[in-house]
Amino acid sequence: MRIATIGGGISGLAAAWHLQQQTSAELSLWESQKHLGGCIRTERVGDWLLELGPDNFATMIPDAMEWCRQMGLESEFIRPNIEHRLARVVHRGKLQPIPQGFSLLQPTRLDAIAASRLLTLAGKWRLVREWWVPRRTDGQEESLEQFAVRRLGREVFERLVEPIVAGIFTADSKQLSMQAALPQFVEMERRYGGLLRAAWAARRERRGKGEPDSSRRAHGARYDQFVAPRQGMSWWVDQITRQLDKTSIHRQTPVTRLIHDVGGWNLLGPEGQLLAIADQVIVACGAPAASRLLSAQDPQLAQELAAIPYASSAVGLFVVRRDEIATKDLCFGIVVPAAEQRPVLAISMTSEKYPGRVPEDCCLLRVFMGGALRADLLVHEDARLLEMAWREVEQLLQLQSPPLHRQMVRWHQAMPQYCIGHLARLQRIEERRMQLPGLYLTGNAFEGVGIPQCIRHAKRMVSQVNAALPDRLKRSR
Repeated sequence: MRIATIGGGISGLAAAWHLQQQTSAELSLWESQKHLGGCIRTERVGDWLLELGPDNFATMIPDAMEWCRQMGLESEFIRPNIEHRLARVVHRGKLQPIPQGFSLLQPTRLDAIAASRLLTLAGKWRLVREWWVPRRTDGQEESLEQFAVRRLGREVFERLVEPIVAGIFTADSKQLSMQAALPQFVEMERRYGGLLRAAWAARRERRGKGEPDSSRRAHGARYDQFVAPRQGMSWWVDQITRQLDKTSIHRQTPVTRLIHDVGGWNLLGPEGQLLAIADQVIVACGAPAASRLLSAQDPQLAQELAAIPYASSAVGLFVVRRDEIATKDLCFGIVVPAAEQRPVLAISMTSEKYPGRVPEDCCLLRVFMGGALRADLLVHEDARLLEMAWREVEQLLQLQSPPLHRQMVRWHQAMPQYCIGHLARLQRIEERRMQLPGLYLTGNAFEGVGIPQCIRHAKRMVSQVNAALPDRLKRSR
């Protein structure tokens, strides 16, 4: 029995590793690029540890951290610093703190909202009235904008919700599906009647259990529920790869077509050459690539996969002198509302979040640009984008000296957009997939763009693969 995983991003690595634990079948992993990990990439420049892609992952969904424990790596992961554990938002060109207790869409501390200079009295009162907004019961799919405005009001949406969520999904809030991207808040409304009511119920439940309430300390995100590898994200990928000792790994070997016949799944290369034959295949690459792989085998499935839109982005990295940043402006990150009409989505102070990224007298800034709303910016050359990003950093943080290091990285079609209709499309994709024996699909296009969600979905696909195997090939766990 031969099982192939196509794609060496975090989804493919998770699938390959868990396959090793569950089966003695012949395993292979195919990746078109030289490096594994997909968008996970760390570079070292002297004393600087630079994350070009994600720099941490969340633990609210436990799958990623649980996997690290299984690999014996848990001790190498660190939590964010305590100091400056907050986020700021740009309002009328100035930095304002996100009110404490505001996490994504949910306010948990009305006292902090009342004290915030970010909202007008009318905006604050409209947020308080969320308690009495009736729950929606018709099951109609809503965009982020529709849901947030209906429950919290236009001002809270524009000044808080939109920039916080845009910094995560790089999405157009008019198109982003709440049911697909942020179902936990839809469930709060369904179960409790609203977001404030849900926060109140959760607080009572935690008090009853004697548990701390991290949501009340949140400043846009619950930072105490994130972790990062001490030695960088690429170190983690290297450790995973070392443990794939029972998997044949093929780097720089693009699979361009999948064709099924009586012998199984034929993995074809760029010139149509046969690379391998597998009885079962897990496709763990982006939806556009998956569409191309399956275009000859199932045009309808390929069409559905190709219809999932993706956004591209650019990230400018700057190392600056830390003493030039005013203490009041030091934070974990800055988000920028679309209403501010600035060319950046967010600025992350990575070195404030995790120790050891740069020397203590420096600060590492990552400036995010592009996404679904500002795709027009990405036509510019790297030098022009760096100039635009640096101008924003200079203005917002009032820096005087040029950066010690500057670098631009681009991520083409890296972020799937969970637009209205995404869940219905996933259902159609699954119906087509089930008609193709031995084919499984995973990746960030399906049930979450975050690392833990990708790992969770990959594990689910592996469980389905394992269930289809004869008992003689299953490992005891």
